[in-house]
Amino acid sequence: MDGPDYAIRKVRNIGIIAHIDAGKTTLTERILYYTGKIHKMGEVHDGTAEMDWMALEKERGITITAAATTVTWRGHQINIIDTPGHVDFTAEVERSLRVLDGAVVVFSGVEGVESQSETVWRQADRYHVPRIAFVNKLDRVESDFYATVRAIEERLGAVALPLFFPWRDPEGRLLGMVDVLRGEAIRWDQETRGEKFERLPLPEEVQEEHRRIKEELLERLSELSDEVAEAYLAGEEVPRELLISVIRQATIERRWVPVLGGSALGNIGVQPVLDAVVDFLPSPLDVPPVEGYGDDGEVKEVRRADPDEPLAALVFKVASDPYAGRLLYTRIYSGTLSEGQVVLNATVGRKVRVTKLFRLHANRRERLNQAGPGDIVGVISTDRVLTGDTLCDPSHPLHLEPIAFPEPVVFMAVEPRSEAEEKALLEALEKISQEDPTFHVLTDESTGQLLVGGMGELHLEIQLRRVREEFGVPHRVGRPLVAYKETIAKAVEIEEEFVHTMGGRGQYAKLRVRFEPLPRGEGFSFVCQAPPEELPPHFVEAARRGIEGALAASPIGGYPVVDVRAVVLGGMFNPVDSTEIAFETCGTHALRRALEEAGVLLLEPIAEGDIITPSEYLGEVVSDLGRRRGEVRSIEAKGTVEVIHVAIPLAETFGYATRLRSLTQGRATYTLRVTHYDVVPEQIAREVLRSRGY
Repeated sequence: MDGPDYAIRKVRNIGIIAHIDAGKTTLTERILYYTGKIHKMGEVHDGTAEMDWMALEKERGITITAAATTVTWRGHQINIIDTPGHVDFTAEVERSLRVLDGAVVVFSGVEGVESQSETVWRQADRYHVPRIAFVNKLDRVESDFYATVRAIEERLGAVALPLFFPWRDPEGRLLGMVDVLRGEAIRWDQETRGEKFERLPLPEEVQEEHRRIKEELLERLSELSDEVAEAYLAGEEVPRELLISVIRQATIERRWVPVLGGSALGNIGVQPVLDAVVDFLPSPLDVPPVEGYGDDGEVKEVRRADPDEPLAALVFKVASDPYAGRLLYTRIYSGTLSEGQVVLNATVGRKVRVTKLFRLHANRRERLNQAGPGDIVGVISTDRVLTGDTLCDPSHPLHLEPIAFPEPVVFMAVEPRSEAEEKALLEALEKISQEDPTFHVLTDESTGQLLVGGMGELHLEIQLRRVREEFGVPHRVGRPLVAYKETIAKAVEIEEEFVHTMGGRGQYAKLRVRFEPLPRGEGFSFVCQAPPEELPPHFVEAARRGIEGALAASPIGGYPVVDVRAVVLGGMFNPVDSTEIAFETCGTHALRRALEEAGVLLLEPIAEGDIITPSEYLGEVVSDLGRRRGEVRSIEAKGTVEVIHVAIPLAETFGYATRLRSLTQGRATYTLRVTHYDVVPEQIAREVLRSRGY
């Protein structure tokens, strides 16, 4: 049972994902400590956490970049990707989930399932990632393990399997955890910071609770396994190995979610998480083989996690390294990758050479000669490679599905302090935009200003601070601007004729097009109802290009145009003078005229999420939301705090963090993310367009 196949069976690629402040990085710290990766335990609140190595992360106590590290436990290699919980960094979570085989989702036993936990859970659903849950902060008196388990079932629609539950003294203090499968209580030794622990016979006060939970567990497992059912019904003891293999199968098939608990900060319950990762989460061989696409976007072939198959690897993150240039975080799906190897970057069709290969550990690294399927490694290459690019064997080219990133919703103007610094500023911004696909750099055509776009105010603020501190380029910033969009206000039919003479030669095109609004979020659709003898297909295609090209900026407000359907009803061409350029131009003119005649509606991004505030400030917070055009969807009481579910225009959230702090003496928190666009009220729309000089 040795050989490469066995080695791949012992690999786990996992992410630790959670709501902000659920204790995700603290849990990762403990894992690094107990697996012998670090010898001094850091704490997020002291700013000494090992995985948060950027100065900014240490200062803010939040994880910004998904750092990768490798640990070993019970002879298994576990590659861990620590991801940010803050909503502005959702792209980091997206790209990490794309390359993971399993995940540990951390919930706070105090707050339970929060809106960001839901977002992250849905992202994991989308990428079919099996997961286990860890209920943290059980050492806090106000924590409630069973309420959190119920919330996981009710709000996330998952089937939860509690495998551990808290063991408390009569005052409600956490003594340790009860292991349901073994029927033992575990107490962690605080002298060794929880490194040592002892297993004890079940104390009397938890025997009844243990019997009830174990029975529920066996009933559930009997649904999946006849062997368990037979033993259970006969009243026999079911072997633990059998239970573990059934739970493993159910977890990998994403039917159920094993739930563990403890307190990462209190050093309780961490080792069982590592055991559960090894016992229940999939190896690269347990997940379906990755699909590759040809140049035409059709599924071409699958690649299994096998060192003998051709190389296929996905670059899921690019980090600018001041010493080594650009470090590519890469997941190898099949084949092997060696230092010095020439591979094909299938995304751009260029060959690149792998100059260095690393096993990663937060911000330290160790050189490798070769890496195989299922590995997550750092690569330095000769040529430019970007996030989402596929690296593959030059003689077997294929594309892996790239990572989809959302469009920016907030922009800020940035300018150098002097002309001499302009080049350095552009270079720094360019480097960050290569690392972070949700950070865009562009020039505003109407004002000539340099703009940066991102997912939110915090996102831009942090990336611009990196420009100042990491790249040493000072600059000035304008106030944040919202990425508005426009759509056509009503259906309109346009007849457009283009007649022009260029260099003694005529250009002719005529189109009859109906433009109509589409529902929000539908984008652009194009239909041709004219017969091919009236309009040949290559002219229709040119008209489509012309219309689509003109969607980039409307003649009314200069914003991108969305949610429009164009139906070509007819037209005319001249066998001598008609060209594709003429039809393209004609399409562009038709769309512009349609927007001018039918009028436009201005659309703005709407953010949704939760505001968690102590009950005594509820009135002030809600009335402030009313002034900001916020729509309160529901208010839910959880102990001493109220959770307000809200939808609010993004334009009204600038500076909200400061305002909320002053309203609640710094005690409220919020998470908001843009979910959709909606129509701006007429009065405000007029002001926005006037401010742009229209």
